[in-house]
Amino acid sequence: MKIVKLEDLKSLYIKIAEALGAPSDEAKVFADCMARADLRGMFTQGASMIPYSVWMIEERLMRFGVPFKILVDQPGMALADGGYGVGAVVATRGMDLAIEKARNAGVGCVWIQNGGDFMMTANHALQALEHDMIGVVMRNENPRVAPWGGKEAFFFTNPIAVSVTSDKETPIVIDMAGGSFSVGQTVMAARDRKLMPSAHLVTSDGEYTDDPTKIVLDTTDRESGFTGGIVTMGHKGLAWAIIVEVFSGLIAGTNTSNQNNYDPTGERPWNEGQFHMAIDVGKLQPIDQFKASSDEFIHALGAVAPAEGFERVIVPGEIEAKNEEQRKKEGVPIRDEVWEGVMEVAAKLGINVD
Repeated sequence: MKIVKLEDLKSLYIKIAEALGAPSDEAKVFADCMARADLRGMFTQGASMIPYSVWMIEERLMRFGVPFKILVDQPGMALADGGYGVGAVVATRGMDLAIEKARNAGVGCVWIQNGGDFMMTANHALQALEHDMIGVVMRNENPRVAPWGGKEAFFFTNPIAVSVTSDKETPIVIDMAGGSFSVGQTVMAARDRKLMPSAHLVTSDGEYTDDPTKIVLDTTDRESGFTGGIVTMGHKGLAWAIIVEVFSGLIAGTNTSNQNNYDPTGERPWNEGQFHMAIDVGKLQPIDQFKASSDEFIHALGAVAPAEGFERVIVPGEIEAKNEEQRKKEGVPIRDEVWEGVMEVAAKLGINVD
């Protein structure tokens, strides 16, 4: 396990982005988003995504330095074209716009076409949290997940994140997907020869299994390794994935995930959708009153008597916040093989790493 200081990690991510043509402001956004995923323990959305991100940028499937065009502008909502920009940059701009609209209208909703992969969904829900607002973020992409009862990919993992402001208690931050497991989580489990918590993987023969090695044939490649089967979802995950398709795909006027079922090229990247919502709850009640109520709710949830085998109820976002606080002080742990992948990228781009 490699331990990397936060400032060194961000500096490296900035250098990688700039080597790929990023303006300084976009390089910083990219680095901040990737590093925050590492800080919060969402390692499959941080360092391990660097080789994939670089590949997408080099193939012009997403791009630095493209304009963020507002196509429809209403007091409380907007539709924008991300121009196949780098997902983290596009999403940051989208939530910034949602926050601006929420300040004026109480609620700001922004839909984005051609949005790109923004990695850790919580990054952008957390943007709203910084303004004492509630944030909701979701997106689709290309099909990688089978619906419950099926064996063919139809949905992306279809992540959604929700952040809820608080005062003294750790804020609620939900970050999850309709798929029972993420792509990165499944590859890592196969690499470590560990079974999944439930039989929500499906082989090409239609067998549901908890053994990731039955569907991941190449554990060194997070994307092309899935040639022997795919991740699936439970019946509730199916409903969740449909909600994400409606909000980030259909309403935005982009492809739904199943319509992105083709090999992308620089001339024809995936047409992915994003949805960002910010709610200025201070326009409904005094913000201090809301935060006190939020604290009370969070405390009561954490105080529920634990069942056998559990120490206590853990509120979503609690573990990640503790990780972030600790790792800012002590450094960020990164798996050896993941760090090797980052170093290979840096070497290829001519970046010297001390």
